[in-house]
Amino acid sequence: MKLNLACGSTYVDGDGWVNFDFAPLSPNVRQADLLQSLPIHDDSADIVYTSHFLEHVPRNSVAGFLEECRRVLKPGGSLRIVVPDLEDICRTYLAERDAGRDDRADFVALELIDQCVRKESGGKLGQYYDDLTKRMADQPAMVSFVAERTGHNLVEFGVAEECGSKKKPGLAARVSRKLSALRLRVGLALLPAGFRSQNVSLAEIGETHQWVWDFHMLRAVLLDCDFVDIARCDCRSSRIPAFPVEALDLDQNNQPRKGTGSMYVEARKPTR
Repeated sequence: MKLNLACGSTYVDGDGWVNFDFAPLSPNVRQADLLQSLPIHDDSADIVYTSHFLEHVPRNSVAGFLEECRRVLKPGGSLRIVVPDLEDICRTYLAERDAGRDDRADFVALELIDQCVRKESGGKLGQYYDDLTKRMADQPAMVSFVAERTGHNLVEFGVAEECGSKKKPGLAARVSRKLSALRLRVGLALLPAGFRSQNVSLAEIGETHQWVWDFHMLRAVLLDCDFVDIARCDCRSSRIPAFPVEALDLDQNNQPRKGTGSMYVEARKPTR
């Protein structure tokens, strides 16, 4: 058995893969709350894979999630984690700022910070994508930089992952969502404005980042959870035999599916 946790719309159908997400977008994906106990028996999975999920997990819940991954893995089984790379983000920001490419440095800062602090769905990053979509013909170099950093298809900026679901819900679902949002806003209007601005977020579930990881931090928490053989890989390589990087970590153009700012880390559960 091979597990793909928080898969979204990216999964492997068959070959022993079982795909999970909190809000499945396909019949091939099973529903699960991944911050609770995984619906998998102990010592039953050969591989656990998760991409761009750990940064959404509250920091005090990370150890519990990783311990669940360890529980379901067979002895000697492999964990592969993909997350935004804080070190790469920082180095890119400084390199672009030092080179005088301030528009690029500003975007890298926006990419990092907005996803941690936004209080509205889409946030400032969503507004930036919308604006860039309108200026694509005038700023091809910036469009290419953003696409390289994020992995977004140029024609999909308006429905980028950070701005909400990539799959448009049906009419009934959209009406229900709008009514719920309206009721929520009416209720929030009764709260003091200062309290609302500091404590209330209307960003969607799974939209904000709860932590940012570099290899040193991630390695430390994996060691604390009793994983061994922790090492960095990249989007095209894996120490796991026959791991399907083409399906999970690369796009149709053989480029990093989640952009160049990602970190790929693998670890193993110790053998008995």
